[in-house]
Amino acid sequence: MITFIKNCRLYDHPEQIIHLALDGPYIHHISYKLPHNAAVIFDAKNCIVAPGLIDTHVHGAGGANPTDGKPSSLHTMAKTLCKLGTTAFNPTSFYIKSSDNAHLEMMGSTQTHPDEADCLGIHLEGPFINPIKKGGIALECLAIPDRETLSDVLMKTRGQLSIMTIAPELPWNDNVIQMCKEFGVVASFGHSNADYSEAKEGFEQGMSLATHLNNAMKKYDRDEDAPFQAILKSDAFVQMITDGHHLDEKTIKYFYESFGTDRIVLITDGIESCGLPDGEYSFNGSKYRSENGLAFYSDGSGKIGTSLPLFDIMMRFKEFSGCTLYEAIKTASENPAKCLHVEDHKGFIKEGYDADLIFIDNDEKLSAVIKSGKLIEN
Repeated sequence: MITFIKNCRLYDHPEQIIHLALDGPYIHHISYKLPHNAAVIFDAKNCIVAPGLIDTHVHGAGGANPTDGKPSSLHTMAKTLCKLGTTAFNPTSFYIKSSDNAHLEMMGSTQTHPDEADCLGIHLEGPFINPIKKGGIALECLAIPDRETLSDVLMKTRGQLSIMTIAPELPWNDNVIQMCKEFGVVASFGHSNADYSEAKEGFEQGMSLATHLNNAMKKYDRDEDAPFQAILKSDAFVQMITDGHHLDEKTIKYFYESFGTDRIVLITDGIESCGLPDGEYSFNGSKYRSENGLAFYSDGSGKIGTSLPLFDIMMRFKEFSGCTLYEAIKTASENPAKCLHVEDHKGFIKEGYDADLIFIDNDEKLSAVIKSGKLIEN
C-alpha cells in the first residue's frame, strides 16, 4: 500500500512544497500534488525533510554501551539514536587482545529492529594505533600489528567490520591497510603520531578516511610536520566533532573552508550519556561527567567524548562554519553514506531508497523522525 507524508520541503530544494510517497519501508516517489484520497500517515506542516543522519563514530547512547557484550545494550543505543534523528550508525568499540572479544561477536551478529537505527557495521578504534596518541583508549586495547591479530579481529567481527582506525606509521600496518581494502573495510587514519610523509604514504596505500580530525594526531596549527596537509591533499573523507570543544569555532570554520562539504563527515564520538540529562556516568569502567554536551573524566584528566546527538553536532557545524542548512545536512547524511559505500540506498531522498527521514521545523529544531516508513514516537 502506498502511503504519503504530506506538506514537506526537500532539504536541497526547500522552495516548493512536496509530498513523499512511501511503499512500506522505502521511498516510492516524490509528488508535487497530493492524490485524492491519499493515505496520509504524517503531515509535515511545511517542515524541511532530510535523510536520516548517519553517525560513523559513536560508542553508546541512552545509558548503554554495547562494549559490555549485551545485545540489549546495542538495542537501547540504536533506539535512542533513532529518536534523536540518527537512523544509521557504526557502533564503535575496541579489540582487547587479552579478551575473548565476545562483545565484537555480539555486535557483528545482532540485528537492530525497524524502529531502531540501522547498524552499518562496526567501527574499530585500533588495535593497531600508536600508544603515543591513544588518548582515552586503554593500553589493553592496543596491539602490535601482525597477521595473527588481524586474522582474529576479522574472525571476531563476523564479516561486519566496516571501519578500522589505524596508525600508518607502525610497522606492518601497510599490510593491514591492504587487507582492509581486500575485505571492503574503510581504513581510517587516526590515533597516530605520523608526520606528513608517513600520513601521505598511508593515504597512497588506501586509507580513505581520517578519524576525528585534529584529535589524537599532531595538531595542524601547533606541531611541526603535522599530517594535516597530507590529509588535505588526499581525497579521503574527514570525520569532525564540531561541538566547539574537540574543535573550536575558529578551527571548524578553517576546516570547512579547506575541505568544503564534499569530504566532511560529522560524528559525535558519543558515549552512554547521549540522550540523557547532565550527570555522572561511567565509560568502560572510568567515571566521567556530562555537562552541556561535553563529557570529561571526573578525575580531571581530560575530555572523553560528547553527549550531543548528531543532529546537535550538525547544527553547531552550521552555526560555527557559516554553511547553509543543506550543506550541514549533507555532511551528516550524504557524505557518511558515500564514505561507507551505502549511497545506493541511504543518505539521500530518492525513489527506492530507505524511508529513513528527519523533519526540521522553522526554528531549525528536530520535529519528527520516520524510520523504515513509520513515525518514531519521542
